Amino acid sequence: MVRPKSGERITKADTYLNCAEVFAYRSTCIKRKYGAVIVKDDVVISTGYNGAPRGFENCCDIGICPRIEKNMHQGEGYGICRAIHAEANALLNCSRQQTLGADLYLTGVNPVDNSIHKAKPCPICARTIIQAGINNVYMRVGEGAENYIVLPAKELEWVQQAGI
Repeated sequence: MVRPKSGERITKADTYLNCAEVFAYRSTCIKRKYGAVIVKDDVVISTGYNGAPRGFENCCDIGICPRIEKNMHQGEGYGICRAIHAEANALLNCSRQQTLGADLYLTGVNPVDNSIHKAKPCPICARTIIQAGINNVYMRVGEGAENYIVLPAKELEWVQQAGI
């Protein structure tokens, strides 16, 4: 969590990424916690975190993650994942009219020690972000102020290369 230095304000980007981090702590995933915040015209219009669909058991409730059990890494096995990703949950709460030209802020947290994980949307979420008309995606990549990257949504990796 980025905190201000004495007498200073943190940047807007770090503020929204802090919000995404707060929502990541609400995540029910035991492999990786993610939080997303969608902002348009300097107003938060939606938030999301990763977890099972409403009314279904979460991995934290049943105590297992099928992807951990199969030693799968980022980009692998999303078909057996029980969670809807943070980006998708945030987008599901909006119409395309709301998301056109908006920015998405994304923060990932390691559940074991609450350290920052280098955030990156999976290809499925990247396609959804692009289709929703999101302008830029801000991704926290480490601890500390201004430790993020910004990518135009259209430059996200939205299709996985064969064999990767």
